[in-house]
Amino acid sequence: MSEKDDKQIVRKATLNLRRKYGRTKQINVVERDAFVSRNIEKQIRESLAKKKTILATDIALTYDIRVSTAKLLLQQYEEEGLIKLLDPSLKLKIYVPVSK
Repeated sequence: MSEKDDKQIVRKATLNLRRKYGRTKQINVVERDAFVSRNIEKQIRESLAKKKTILATDIALTYDIRVSTAKLLLQQYEEEGLIKLLDPSLKLKIYVPVSK
């Protein structure tokens, strides 16, 4: 269990789509683990206070996790009171850190 918490599974592959004539097309496929390790979650918690705005896609790109996992983390942090939603009426959820 502790090995799983320390490691993160990320598989990257490049697929070549061959055509009969013309250029070939390359697609980069990245499979990310659905779970976040404890070390990465600790880094995310520390970086939340330093940011002005927090988006799920920014966290997903920075820490190489799934966007859905980042959204679940942000909802959890909102329930804990670390961050708050900037404007609930917006379709794009933008979070800001809670000032203490």
